[in-house]
Amino acid sequence: MQILERRLGLFSVVTISISSMIGSGIFVLPGIGFEITGPSLYLAFLLSALSIAPAAMSKAELATAMPTSGGTYVYLERTFGPLIGTISGLGLFLSILLKASFSLVGIGAYFIVLSSFPLLPTVLSFLFVIGLLNIFGVGKVSSFLTAILFVTLIGLILVCAFALPNWDANLMNPFMTNGWKGLASATALVFVSFAGVTKVAAIAEEVIEPEKNLPRGILLSLFLVTIIYCGTSLILAGSFSTSAISGDLKPIYTLAYNIGGPLVGSVMAVVAVLTMINTSNAGVLAGSRFPFAMARESLLPAFLAKVHKKFLTPYISILLSVFIVLIILTTFDVAKIAKLASAFMILIYMLENIAVIVLRESRAQWYKPQYKAPLYPGLQIIGILASVVLLFSMGKLVIYAILAISIPSILIYFFYARNRIDRRGVVGLRTKRADLIKPIENEFEIPVGLTRDAPVVVSLFGKESSPDMLVEMGVAMADEGNVEVVKILEIPEQMAPSDYEEPQYVKSLRRRVKTMRQVLEKEIWFDSIVSHDVQKTVFEISQRVHCKWLFVEWQGKKGALTFHNPIGWLNSHLHCHLATYRDFGIRYIRKVMAVITDDCNDALVIDTANHLACVYKAQVTLVKFCHLKQSDEKKEYEKRYLEALFNKFQCSVSAEVIIGENPVDSIQVETVNYDLLILGGSDFNISHRFKGSFDDKLMSQAACSVLSVHASSFPIE
Repeated sequence: MQILERRLGLFSVVTISISSMIGSGIFVLPGIGFEITGPSLYLAFLLSALSIAPAAMSKAELATAMPTSGGTYVYLERTFGPLIGTISGLGLFLSILLKASFSLVGIGAYFIVLSSFPLLPTVLSFLFVIGLLNIFGVGKVSSFLTAILFVTLIGLILVCAFALPNWDANLMNPFMTNGWKGLASATALVFVSFAGVTKVAAIAEEVIEPEKNLPRGILLSLFLVTIIYCGTSLILAGSFSTSAISGDLKPIYTLAYNIGGPLVGSVMAVVAVLTMINTSNAGVLAGSRFPFAMARESLLPAFLAKVHKKFLTPYISILLSVFIVLIILTTFDVAKIAKLASAFMILIYMLENIAVIVLRESRAQWYKPQYKAPLYPGLQIIGILASVVLLFSMGKLVIYAILAISIPSILIYFFYARNRIDRRGVVGLRTKRADLIKPIENEFEIPVGLTRDAPVVVSLFGKESSPDMLVEMGVAMADEGNVEVVKILEIPEQMAPSDYEEPQYVKSLRRRVKTMRQVLEKEIWFDSIVSHDVQKTVFEISQRVHCKWLFVEWQGKKGALTFHNPIGWLNSHLHCHLATYRDFGIRYIRKVMAVITDDCNDALVIDTANHLACVYKAQVTLVKFCHLKQSDEKKEYEKRYLEALFNKFQCSVSAEVIIGENPVDSIQVETVNYDLLILGGSDFNISHRFKGSFDDKLMSQAACSVLSVHASSFPIE
């Protein structure tokens, strides 16, 4: 796999990010914003910047975890699956084209100052030229565009500086012409001005020290552009009355003309035209790549992925993009274009915040961001809530627009893409799986060694802290049978297994397992598997080797929000018993506590405790919990019930009724006297995702090693 050279430093990141934002947002949008909220427009820019900050940090994290081309579309498709990928891909496609259309309107408005051509023909002429440039493949003139950026910034600073002496505070009243509702609507409207702040994330693979330079660059550029937007709109508010500037599609020309006459105004008009040509061209260039990429991944018809034989550009996707921009320009007025572009961007940024939460809580092995957004998950939750508020403040038009893109996307997915792809995304891989209920019938690709039967499979699929002890526990349960140790390496669905290089720690694991086989003189085998679907691989292996036990390591509930553990939901699907182990660093097991809870796992708890006690020559204490308020008769009954189970043991056994107010706290206190706690595993449900189950909490709090066993709901031979 080719790796791009890391050559972009902090200055380059800031430059690219700012150049993606400066354009129609400052040259056109203020006039529309003043019409909605008046002099408080600068506050709308500030609130919009604050609303976008959480998504900017979230996208920086996503970019360092997935430094690949495709940006947001790739992040959302890998997280939520192809359905949401289709919706987000088309939504991004349309939002970028809307922004490009908005810039084209701005070009026309400023070009009128320089010529006598009417607005619409001027705009369409520029669209035609931009379309040809993209097809001919000359869409990038980076050094020229960088120079234009600095000329634009210098021009804006000089114009504002010369306008400052004549600034009139009296023009700031009334401050909010349409109250708080108008301010909220303006905040949502100007959101599109910051849409480019995270575009630099798409080139994360080329950034030097992305874990530092990417978030710093995004925040610094957002800060600088916010100052430019707020400062310029504040200068405009104190230079003109609200009625004079409202609806003006060329406010910067008006300001420049006011302080320097026709010459200065014309110079700023030329700068504005060049800047917005850059924005429009970049919009068509970037927008056309979405249907092209989606077609290559079978989400859209294949003809959209055709490349011109001579120019090597996706000409059909470019023509489609130009046609859609043409429809937008001839159908919507400028305010609606800006509002729709902002709406789609807000929706996408909200999904990015959600994606970070999902990816962190799903614990996908491949999700290893070099930079992690701070204040998790509060920052993301604030960003999500802010997005919801902004969307509702924009009125019914936005809701209809979102439905207009979502419904066709859903239809395209179900009637075209669904039968052509088998990707699920992280969410699809970690939710209920109907395909893992029945025993497998077809062959699947696994290492040759896995053709042997093994009563115990030890699955290593995460960051196990004690893999050696987990293997030893599996050996103890296997008695004289084979133990298959499998290291499953999870990779994104879009990554080919052949592109993955085996990490050094896997080689170390293989060597240690080989040593254990020699020292313990047991049939212990080691294999590693690269997989897109950890759950399916674990399930298939357990079926193929006809195992009785599947052993995994789990540290218990420690603050997860949405997911229990990577294979916790397999409890009801596995055709073998599931043993979840947490090592406390205890090497010699002499005292075992077995918790009886009157559920379907009690028999397995008893058998497991008896077997391990015999292997380790340990003593077993059967334990039940009784609440303080329960009667003495109830407590005595529970003691006799435990004693009646003694005949199931071939080792030293005793009984104890633990009395307290909370079962977890009371049992946890007693674990200091034991080496191993054995208890039944809870069935996975929605409640456990948020607050943890009984065994989850004990596993994380016990002062000894813990083994949670869950009996298979299917008969085991």
